[in-house]
Amino acid sequence: MIEEVGTVVELKGKMIAVVMCTKSSLCENCATNGNCALGDDDNTRLIEVHNPLAAEVGEQVRIATTTKSFLQSSFLLYIVPLIALVIGAIAGKLVAESTSTGLDPNLLSAILGVSFMSGSFVILRVGSNVLNKESYMPKIVEILKEDL
Repeated sequence: MIEEVGTVVELKGKMIAVVMCTKSSLCENCATNGNCALGDDDNTRLIEVHNPLAAEVGEQVRIATTTKSFLQSSFLLYIVPLIALVIGAIAGKLVAESTSTGLDPNLLSAILGVSFMSGSFVILRVGSNVLNKESYMPKIVEILKEDL
């Protein structure tokens, strides 16, 4: 389980909250470091989370996501487009070599590879609307009490 602590900064309906988390050691090794939504400075991140505990704005919360969910999301975002790129490149090479169009096999391979990869992003974007969003989102697992 991957956990972070942050502060609720916005509510989007009853079940979705935006939590500002401080950049942690996990961020340093992340492939998307610097590409996620930034907070007010470079040391914070804004994360949209499922809010089953009905946390309010200003409350400090612990958020968590399962390793399985994290790995599935990473696979969809990184590996699927890479596989599409390779399939497109191989298909382009085979098509160019088997037909006598006069096209350079490497050029057609690059064009089809990039086209397949772009198509995979479009399919993932449209397909993500069908998926249950809450199953891939981190969720608030605890509302932390302030020490008095």
